[in-house]
Amino acid sequence: MSSKRVFAILVFALCILPFGRTFAFSETRLVLKSARQASVYYAFAVGVAKAIMAGAPGVHITVEESPGSMVNIKESRKRSNYIFTAPPKLIVAAIQSKGKFKEGGYEKIRSLWPLPHLVMHWVVREDSGVKSLRDLVGKRFIPGGAGSAGARFTIQILEVIGIKDKVKLLTVDLNEGVQAVKNRRAVGFSTASSPPATMVMEIAATIPIRLLSLPDDDYQKVAGKFARYIIKKGTYKGVNYDVKTISLPVATYTLADLPEDVAYKITKAFWEKRQIWEKAHPAMREIRMEWVNQMEAKLHPGALRYYQEVGFPVKESLR
Repeated sequence: MSSKRVFAILVFALCILPFGRTFAFSETRLVLKSARQASVYYAFAVGVAKAIMAGAPGVHITVEESPGSMVNIKESRKRSNYIFTAPPKLIVAAIQSKGKFKEGGYEKIRSLWPLPHLVMHWVVREDSGVKSLRDLVGKRFIPGGAGSAGARFTIQILEVIGIKDKVKLLTVDLNEGVQAVKNRRAVGFSTASSPPATMVMEIAATIPIRLLSLPDDDYQKVAGKFARYIIKKGTYKGVNYDVKTISLPVATYTLADLPEDVAYKITKAFWEKRQIWEKAHPAMREIRMEWVNQMEAKLHPGALRYYQEVGFPVKESLR
């Protein structure tokens, strides 16, 4: 091979190398940390990831399982290219370094888009004789998965109605909750999930259950923290009555260091490919853009750009 030809090949290779590099590294890889695989929120996350990857070429999302919102928020201090789900009230506590977040370092959390609300389900065996939350006194009950939002909310409610120390609360992985109730190791369990909740459907298909309501007078004691929610009769097998419970908004967050163009692309893809994530679970069809203003933390500039582009009136505190 002549020296001229070798030189020409080398020049050609050097010319295309930058383009090859750009192509090879053009993909943006993100992690979406959600909930346990048994939770509907994990199903939500899988549906959202599919929608975003369909609508934002060059973005790849890996869904990670999680014990719950507390872990999701805690990990935000040391992760990058990180998206996670949590209730807005917990996000506020983290940003303000309050409660379980006194170590601080959460000021970079930014909002992206809303998800279906957490709805408390207090599930007991029909043959347990438990017909109200107060009937749990002296009984073994699983308040929710260790570290989960459901467990925290249930304990708060039991404290408010004055029976927390009188109920035998079991600490188990929520994935074991259904089996524990089937085997009579506990009279019931609680889960915070959007109806219809997979775990509740699973146990209702095998044994008769009862869903416990929170009476109006007790609800008034926590009305400043939770919204009222009615689980309609017929949502679950054998539950032919409306159930008065509580709910809390949930949203998707990221960090301020996520590139603005990436935040813009994934927010745009989320809303424009909703026909994909609506198939993940019936509750996903309930999502409304109006819920954006419930997210509490400031919007990521990329997400804000999308909402302004479509003319959505973002409240001032989120700008």
